Amino acid sequence: MDEPLTKQAARAAYGWGRAQDWLEALRLLEEAARAGEQGADRQFELVTQQPLETMLSPPPPERLTSKARVAAARRFAPPGFSEWLIDRSEGRLEAALANDASGDAVRTARTCAFGPQERDLVLAILQERAARLLGVPVAYHEPPNTISYEPGQEYRQHADFIEPSIAEFRPALQQLGQRVATVVTYLNDEFEGAETVFPDLDIAFRGAPGDAIFFANVLADGSPDYLTAHAALPPKSGRKWVLSQWIRSKPFPYSAEALA
Repeated sequence: MDEPLTKQAARAAYGWGRAQDWLEALRLLEEAARAGEQGADRQFELVTQQPLETMLSPPPPERLTSKARVAAARRFAPPGFSEWLIDRSEGRLEAALANDASGDAVRTARTCAFGPQERDLVLAILQERAARLLGVPVAYHEPPNTISYEPGQEYRQHADFIEPSIAEFRPALQQLGQRVATVVTYLNDEFEGAETVFPDLDIAFRGAPGDAIFFANVLADGSPDYLTAHAALPPKSGRKWVLSQWIRSKPFPYSAEALA
């Protein structure tokens, strides 16, 4: 069976199995819309609402502290992108439990991962914007994840870097590299509370839909920046949606099968 045009468009945007070509990606998506592929018309409207270079360029950063590399990017996600991602995630959410060393849950939420087979041009544009914002190519990005928090669900204080002093983490560090940076994009505002807080930096961030907070998890020499320990507070009411993007110090090792 022929590969859907929307999938071919994603391949062209990411450069998977072919040369990266954004104009060809848009052409294929437009063809998919004309052919009536599911969601292609809406996706095409979203990714062509501004000139291509404007869509690929991130907004300027707003530094939030002088003590660490933590900043905001207002309107990081273009209009309509947030709703698209929520719609794509609703039926695919899974438990996103994470435990600390004692076995206690530090994260109680639900998540939806977007591996290569689930990517589209909306995600490709957001990842390109993140790459330009941080100066780290998309090849170094882990799969992006949407995360849904309902009242009582949270991610207690934690750090995103991989602790190099813990022996059992060292093989993964050697293979995957350090998790050097994080981008968290707020996708909605139908909730109360649920700020992203950095206790050691006196930061409590709550973005409007499309706003992102991004931060380096390591210092300039690559060692962990313990000041960037943070937490996702639970909503007091409503439901919070974010898109999380973690970035490594090495290219993420997708298998040939994952990109097929």
